[in-house]
Amino acid sequence: MSSIRSIYYIARADFLERIRQNSLLVILFVTLLAAYIFVPPVDAGYVTLNLDGYRGIYNSAWIGSSVAISTTLLLSLLGFYLVKNCIQRDESTGVGQIIASSSMKKMYYLMGKLLSNIFVLSVITGVVVVVSPIMQWVRGEDRTFELWPLISPFLFLTLPFMAVVAALAVVFETFHFLKGTLGNVIYFFLYLLFTAGSGALAFGPQIIISAMQKDLLLIHPELPGSYGMGILFQREPLHWFEWQGVIWTFELLIQQLEIVMVSFVLIAGASVIFHGFREKGYAKRKHELAMVEITPAYNKELDSQIKYESLNSRCQAATLSPVVFKDSFWALAIAEWKLILKSASLRWLIVAAILFILPLAVSVSESSEWLVWPVIWIWPIKLWSGMGNQDVRYGTQFLVVSSRRYVILQLMASWISGIILTCMVTGGMIIRMVFEGDLEHLLYNVAAVFLIPSLALACGVLTKGWRTFELLYLIIWYLGPLSKLPYLDFLGTHNSNGDLLMMNSVYLLISLGLLLVAYQSRKRLGQD
Repeated sequence: MSSIRSIYYIARADFLERIRQNSLLVILFVTLLAAYIFVPPVDAGYVTLNLDGYRGIYNSAWIGSSVAISTTLLLSLLGFYLVKNCIQRDESTGVGQIIASSSMKKMYYLMGKLLSNIFVLSVITGVVVVVSPIMQWVRGEDRTFELWPLISPFLFLTLPFMAVVAALAVVFETFHFLKGTLGNVIYFFLYLLFTAGSGALAFGPQIIISAMQKDLLLIHPELPGSYGMGILFQREPLHWFEWQGVIWTFELLIQQLEIVMVSFVLIAGASVIFHGFREKGYAKRKHELAMVEITPAYNKELDSQIKYESLNSRCQAATLSPVVFKDSFWALAIAEWKLILKSASLRWLIVAAILFILPLAVSVSESSEWLVWPVIWIWPIKLWSGMGNQDVRYGTQFLVVSSRRYVILQLMASWISGIILTCMVTGGMIIRMVFEGDLEHLLYNVAAVFLIPSLALACGVLTKGWRTFELLYLIIWYLGPLSKLPYLDFLGTHNSNGDLLMMNSVYLLISLGLLLVAYQSRKRLGQD
């Protein structure tokens, strides 16, 4: 019973802390928006689930299943970044050291964190379930409400996946090298592999889609049995058929239950690796302190030394030199740049040097084909994400606020340091474009040199953290330069569409807007 009580209190305390955070409301809003988009109106110019030119009528079964698929795919990404800070928060606030001094077992602690993560993601899922009948009524094709076909996809598809996401968030925090940016990037690519291979996973969204295809082929056996999922633009509206939902057999339920069991197995393995909150050298320092013998003579000598230093430290105010203000902006910018580079290891600098030299040896087209170009623009993500939040991270924000002309000087110095950092890594590519006379790509990259640091600075100032920028930039980077999606491709890797000057002007205006947002947010902090 004591173990259950320990797990309960850990989960309860962490859950209550999380539901007070604004990030939960943001993720909830985005999830609801995605669910709304995934069930488009009848007269919409796009579809999200196309089964050989057919879709199901908007009854409880189709609404519940389609919304459950979108919720599963979206929360598998956003939910991870939402809950991946439970152990780090205890470590930074000092709660971890209190837990380390208690008899709490690591297994109980991690299990409590797992349950807390599951509860948080379940709350978001529950709100989506509540909103789903409203969506069915708004779409108006079939307003007959059926509870089980509506909620069963959430129970047996979404929630099991949320358990695995919650477990992975805890596991990533137990490994030192996966705690920060590297772990965020690795999970993002794991998510891309999951979405790309979801059609081959028998326990994923394919369960529902296969049931839809099976029932459709019973009505129209001549169809090839293919499907498309995503934002698909159709010239002609889809035909519709009536679908009654997935028949959840005992084998399917056991299969989905095994996914939940995987999450507990992951936590059991993480508890073996997790080192707790004891600092390195803790036992050695404890032994050294225990060897110190406090004697009356030692106390007397220490008291005399303190009195001597106190008398010698006194001085008259008249003897102090006058305060001289020196607004050395470039010295401040260089100091900010050095502060950013402090988090860069020697290996990071070596790879950055290689990425600078490599584009000089190959043409711009070859760099784009070999993905050298996109890789260059993902490598500094860890250093970018520290812009605008380092003072909060290290607890010096109130000290910095007290300085003269704090808002404009500190903000611009941080922005300039980010531009210098960007030029350090991407400079080789820009030089190559100058040599080749590639004006189009050169203008895109110059605009990106201003755009990305501006985005990082605005995210850091607004959220006072680094995960928001990392997630947002990874999505933009994947959809834009890597997938060549127009308007998000800030590097211009797609074919020219004649909008060269307009797009670069838009990117520069966005950079200016992001700087103004960061300025207003930092100004409010200075006034507070």
